[in-house]
Amino acid sequence: MPGTIPGPLGLFAFAGIKFVGYSLAASALKHFEPTIVAGATKIAAVRTGLGFVLGPPATIVGLFLSSAVIFRSGYSPFQNTVTYGVLFIARIFIWALLIFLFTKKAPLPKSNLWLYALLGAMVSSLLDWPALATHAPGQLVFC
Repeated sequence: MPGTIPGPLGLFAFAGIKFVGYSLAASALKHFEPTIVAGATKIAAVRTGLGFVLGPPATIVGLFLSSAVIFRSGYSPFQNTVTYGVLFIARIFIWALLIFLFTKKAPLPKSNLWLYALLGAMVSSLLDWPALATHAPGQLVFC
């Protein structure tokens, strides 16, 4: 069964949507947390880069767990939910790392760190809807 991956134009559009969304999220975060002194574009650039580096492995782990461990008896409608759940958990930790990196000199209380990380993961997930629609331009088919 053939599959597709986004072409260069789709990847560029995906990254652009994520970057703009992360810039807005970082601006809001800076408003609520003055200990973050880095600019919103710097935070967005780091978060977008972390997403491209850590997102695919998290998705692969989610696919592995949902297919090999949880749903051995074939396809289940919950398989995608489990895969996305693993990705969501990874996003919480990625946002926590990002926030930790940008508040190193003035550490946040743990409750704030995890609240902001959870909100950031929600933003990342919401940005998937418009960003995934950009995968269509220049799709590359593979078998």
